Amino acid sequence: MDDRTKIDDFLERASVISDTLDKDEAFVLISQEIDSCDNRFLHEYITSLNQIRNEKVLDWIEINVHRTTNIGLNWGHLAASSLFNWRRAEKWLTLGRPLSLIALDALIFCTTVDERLNQSPWMRKINPRLLDNPQPDEVAKRLNEFLLGDNVHRTRTTIGKIIDNLFDVRA
Repeated sequence: MDDRTKIDDFLERASVISDTLDKDEAFVLISQEIDSCDNRFLHEYITSLNQIRNEKVLDWIEINVHRTTNIGLNWGHLAASSLFNWRRAEKWLTLGRPLSLIALDALIFCTTVDERLNQSPWMRKINPRLLDNPQPDEVAKRLNEFLLGDNVHRTRTTIGKIIDNLFDVRA
């Protein structure tokens, strides 16, 4: 079986599991299979956890993020889909990379309002928000503090976008 077929088969199985079992059972079955997958399939396999929409997925991310060295938007997408909150974002910012990169990407997804057309159909459907609804000033202050220690282009750009979203700044 070639790699693409293997990935497609897993994603199809995971979709059926998500659609037929309760979220806790689905999480257990899908995450067990992801836990045993070859790391080269991890980026594709984690997309199956988006439908779980459970904070357990955030715990899973913390445990498994070490399996990759390339943190793409799909990790932030997954976090935003998994009942992300400011408490978790602050924790991940404090822990640093790679979790801080995931937190920043998730924060973009959770603060975007009018630009959903540029996001996946899934994000447009669920319209994620930070569950604990922090004050924009509090978030902006913490992000600017974080920027003092991680002032690279990706971080600056992402934080700038989050702050613009928080204060609804339109270009």
